[in-house]
Amino acid sequence: MAFDIGDVLRIHALFTVNGVPTDPGTGPVFKHKDPSGNIATKTYPTDVEVVKDATGSFHLDLTIDEAGEWHYRVSATGTAAAAEEGNINVAVSEF
Repeated sequence: MAFDIGDVLRIHALFTVNGVPTDPGTGPVFKHKDPSGNIATKTYPTDVEVVKDATGSFHLDLTIDEAGEWHYRVSATGTAAAAEEGNINVAVSEF
């Protein structure tokens, strides 16, 4: 999937224990790094940007404002501890 400046990337995390959606003991913590190297951290329930959709299911909407490679990580500890990382490439705009 191609991304452009101005798109919104929804980073979704589902935490489970034996296939059953389960809230983690701590977090989740969403981190993202923009192409300039700036790192931002958002934690549930401290930061309102992290939304709990249902038991074990959380998301963060990230507005893309710079071309290049973006990286993200979601992690949690305790019950349903897990971590996942990913990246996207954002196209350079002609405008």
